[in-house]
Amino acid sequence: MKVETSYKLAVIVCKANPSFVPPVLNVVLGLSKLYEKVKLICGDISKESEAFLLGECRNLSIENLQLQSRGTSKILSVYYFRKKVFQIVDDTPHDLLWISTGDTAVSLGNKLKGYQFVMCLLELYDEVPVYNFLLKRLSKYADKIVTAEYNRSAILRVRWKLKNTPYVLPNKPYFKPVEGASINGSNGPLVQQVKDEISKGKKVILYQGIITHYRRLDTIAKATFEDDSKFVFLIVGKDFDYIDTLKRINPNIIHIPFIDAPLHLEITKLADIGIVVYDFIDLNNIYCAPNKIWEYAMFSKPMLCNDIPGLKYTVEHYRAGLCTDFNSVDDVKDTMGKIFSDYGEYASNATTFYNSVDLDSIIKNIVR
Repeated sequence: MKVETSYKLAVIVCKANPSFVPPVLNVVLGLSKLYEKVKLICGDISKESEAFLLGECRNLSIENLQLQSRGTSKILSVYYFRKKVFQIVDDTPHDLLWISTGDTAVSLGNKLKGYQFVMCLLELYDEVPVYNFLLKRLSKYADKIVTAEYNRSAILRVRWKLKNTPYVLPNKPYFKPVEGASINGSNGPLVQQVKDEISKGKKVILYQGIITHYRRLDTIAKATFEDDSKFVFLIVGKDFDYIDTLKRINPNIIHIPFIDAPLHLEITKLADIGIVVYDFIDLNNIYCAPNKIWEYAMFSKPMLCNDIPGLKYTVEHYRAGLCTDFNSVDDVKDTMGKIFSDYGEYASNATTFYNSVDLDSIIKNIVR
């Protein structure tokens, strides 16, 4: 990526594996356009994601601490991570220290107060009191705070009695599909199976994300099974003991396990409708900030969502899809019918929604 300004060096820290956290990949790509050099310090990273980032960002270096391969206890792992991060940060003269997740901030602890840093929070942690307490304490020392959704920022300002509303950096992806990429290995035949169903004239109803009973997918499974000649229900992601339940409802579901970003976009572009669903279990869910809505919109894919604020005032506001009651199979089928009856309009609106956010200007505003 071409560097656009004379900012010198940004350090991004992520305790997790950014292969599983696309918003962290976004920040790396975004800051690589602004800074002459960028250093990513991460707990782990897949070879595929590392190769992708280094290919896109010639000014990037990666410090992979390989936490998973160390095999130590969680406490020792956090201690090692903290020690190594501050060693690297202290040895790296930098203009920006970007703490990319709440878990990263908590792991680094109070020592952060001796540094000027941006604290980015991808979750609200309203159901994790310990994290909420620790992050509130760290918020006093953060130079700037960033969330992925406007309502989350407003909630944190009230909850933590902040002087300013945190910045909002939506989870819209910088990355595009890798040119000439293909999904091989054990997932290759599954992708071909999807393409075979498409060749029969079936529409692909796609859900991408974690597969858990907190994401209400049973009505989608039933609705697509009842119209099996028209639809194939494709589910992509890591299963948390829910996929077997769904396959008992719809035995024709095609399940593809987790695929690293950005290769997963090769699946996204096969969809006709993208499913986005969250449960009413906490504020973090109803004020969701899914990267999936932006990924579907990137390919002009209309979305079928459940009726929560985080989707109603984004996807449905732009008429890039519709919200409905996921407790009712009839409502799901009726709403799918409405989308397909005016598919071109919803697809066009999805593109408008995607183009409504300028990530470059938002990131510049945060780091200026």
